[in-house]
Amino acid sequence: MLVLGINTVADACEAALVRDSVIVAELSEPMQQGHDARLAPVVQKLMTDAETPFAALTRIAVVVGPGSFTGVRVGVAFARGLALSLDKPAVGVTSLEALESMPREGSVLGLLAAKRRPPERTWWVQRIVGGRGASEPGEADEAAIRTMAAEMNAVCGAVGSLNLPGVEAAPTARAAALFAARLPDADLPPPRPVYVREPDVTPMRPVGQ
Repeated sequence: MLVLGINTVADACEAALVRDSVIVAELSEPMQQGHDARLAPVVQKLMTDAETPFAALTRIAVVVGPGSFTGVRVGVAFARGLALSLDKPAVGVTSLEALESMPREGSVLGLLAAKRRPPERTWWVQRIVGGRGASEPGEADEAAIRTMAAEMNAVCGAVGSLNLPGVEAAPTARAAALFAARLPDADLPPPRPVYVREPDVTPMRPVGQ
């Protein structure tokens, strides 16, 4: 099993290659924008450095959000296109399922800080059971998160932002690839974008209004 992992939902453009649950190679470029211009070169360099042809891939895993709207779209579109050209399955992995060091035992609350909308402060959340999402990702405030966390066996993600006990972690391309490598062929989630909330944009008004 050879899986390419792609992550463009945060402040980096990442790719990782995993063979039989072992990390073969990984590459990450910090950036807040410009993922569309850098993703293809990053993936190409990763495959070249690993001396691995694209045809050897078994699956392509992509982090589908929640996260940056632009980053989500870029990663999903690239993974879909690559999968189509190679006739290989693309696997959608949520940002919470792709958290590094996610515990695979019991019920875990995946937690990531959402983009702040003053005066509100919210987090992306997802219930993870056995290392896989048992609910759709959602958005919650501090009070709701503390209630949810009390019902879980562990918390993983942006625990420091709430002073919660747990594993501090962020989503990564290698975690996405490792996640996809564990899935059976008959149960591969499609690479559909997960946005949770509407984009922070205001439609342009016609001139003169």
